[in-house]
Amino acid sequence: MIKKEVKNIRDLANILGLSITTVSRVLNGKAKSYRISSETEQRVLLAVKKYNYMPNKLARGLKMEKTETLGLIIPDIANPFFSYIAKSIASEARIKG
Repeated sequence: MIKKEVKNIRDLANILGLSITTVSRVLNGKAKSYRISSETEQRVLLAVKKYNYMPNKLARGLKMEKTETLGLIIPDIANPFFSYIAKSIASEARIKG
């Protein structure tokens, strides 16, 4: 059996026979607030695992008008002090989501 390639949310929605909106709402954790059935929610989540689907962060950032990206300007990355600061900031940002 050949596994279909899932490149984007549209492909996933087509495979499941659902609208892009429904799949998006499930992926964003809003299934309950939009009264999407538990069965449909489970189908979407299982398909995400089966096809190893990862949302495109760039496309999501454009749509949501929020990139969740931090910028850091430091004078010298070779300096151990600044490297430590950059690593600490990155680590804390990951923890905070």
